[in-house]
Amino acid sequence: MTLSTLTRTAMAAALTLGAMTTGALAASSADELRAALVGNTFMGDMGGGGYASYFAEDGTYEDATGGGTYEITDEGVCYPGTDFGCYAAEIDGDQLEWFQNGESAGTGVIKQGNTLE
Repeated sequence: MTLSTLTRTAMAAALTLGAMTTGALAASSADELRAALVGNTFMGDMGGGGYASYFAEDGTYEDATGGGTYEITDEGVCYPGTDFGCYAAEIDGDQLEWFQNGESAGTGVIKQGNTLE
C-alpha cells in the first residue's frame, strides 16, 4: 500500500467516524432537564405547529389545551396517564430539541419563568 493510499484510507475513516458521531443523540440527564425546565417555559415547534408549555415546580404543566402533570425521569419528560409518553431532550444553552423513539419531535427555546401569563 502506498503512502497516498494510506492517507486516503485514514481520511475516509476519520470522515466516517465524524459523520457517525455528529448525528448521535446526547440526551440531557434528568438533573439537566429539571434545572432547565422546572419553573420555565418551552416555546417552539412540536408536531408541525407552534407550541408553548410552562413546567411548574409542583409537577404540573400549562399549555394551550389546559395542562396536566409531568414527571422528569431517566427517560426524559413523561406525561403519566396520557398517550403522550416520554420525550428525551438535548439541551444546549436555552435551545432544546425533543426526541421520541429516537426521532426529533420538536425544537425551540427555554424562556425564563412562566411566559404564558
